[in-house]
Amino acid sequence: MLFLFQSIFVMTLFTSFMTPTIIFLKSRGNIFANPNIYLATLFFISGIYCLTIYSMSLGHSFLFTVLLYGNFSSLYFLIGPVLFFYLRSLRTGNTRLSRLDFVHFSPFIIVFLDTLPYYFSPYEYKMSVVRQVFSNWTSMFSIQLGYLFSTSILYILRPLLLLFYTVWGLFYIKKNQLYFFKATAFGKWLCAFLLLQLLIFVGMSSVFFGVWLENSGGYTFLNHPSEIKYISLAAYMVMVCALYFFPQVIYLNVDRIKRSFNPQEVYWWKLDQLVNACYIFNKPFLNPTLHLDQFGELVQVDQKELRDFFELYLFTNFTDEMNRLRIQFAKNLIQKGCLQAKCLDTLHIESGFLNKSDLSRYFVEFAGESMEEYMLKFKKN
Repeated sequence: MLFLFQSIFVMTLFTSFMTPTIIFLKSRGNIFANPNIYLATLFFISGIYCLTIYSMSLGHSFLFTVLLYGNFSSLYFLIGPVLFFYLRSLRTGNTRLSRLDFVHFSPFIIVFLDTLPYYFSPYEYKMSVVRQVFSNWTSMFSIQLGYLFSTSILYILRPLLLLFYTVWGLFYIKKNQLYFFKATAFGKWLCAFLLLQLLIFVGMSSVFFGVWLENSGGYTFLNHPSEIKYISLAAYMVMVCALYFFPQVIYLNVDRIKRSFNPQEVYWWKLDQLVNACYIFNKPFLNPTLHLDQFGELVQVDQKELRDFFELYLFTNFTDEMNRLRIQFAKNLIQKGCLQAKCLDTLHIESGFLNKSDLSRYFVEFAGESMEEYMLKFKKN
């Protein structure tokens, strides 16, 4: 039985590190602009945790335990925030972090700074710590990894932080049902993924409660070396191995959610054709004061449906889409010979911008280069 458990867990370890590799290889476009970057990070951190527990409980590898135990304590506080950024970027299509987002990194930063003394402690000291853990499992909670946090405190805070982000994720998916359940067809899979995160909470908590019960009341049912390690390890095994049963859309093609899974695909496609026809014949984007309701009157579509179309189907918003089209129109004018000062003075008006500064700013944003750099290509010819 133990051999079977070890074999399955080795497969789990392999999957933990292979999943980020698959994500990097299969993701389209810039991986850092893809929500998959957060999912890859999540499973990489989980893989390190699995390897640490395995080396301590099943592999009994003294060398690996010395290298892993305590040196990655702060890293595990990123699992919850990474889960938060993954779900949010799936919904918004934007992986960028704002200044306010760095608040989510505060637990990681605090624990990292506090445990720095252990990171730089001599190798002999780390060997003595691991010998102590190997000889008496319950002694790990008396180990002081930093100035503020002992191992016992970290074992309490880690599952609580993960529980907070998991519950938030379930409410976030429920709040955005239109996107996760109607516009795309993987809301149920993500809910299942989050529920599996609760197993991780159980696994992490079992370590603390098992030792606490042993130390406080002599209750050894949840204590090492039998039950507690299997509960903790099995939780991660279930979560990681469950990826095999998740639809490909979650971790391979999140760059553009596979529209074949979209129950409204036919409706979106027809609306896309209607909107493109309006672009071609009416060129509404050349009106610098165009609003969504005015555009809705042109295509005879409700404003709310148009907003959902831009956000859920095109992964953008109305303003950005109009500015993208204006820049494309300006590039076409430059290609046709608008390179002289007289023509350039009115280029912002011809392409639908209120002023020259808007044209220059959005040109860099959507073309990836300045307007002057773009014009040099045609001046040389």
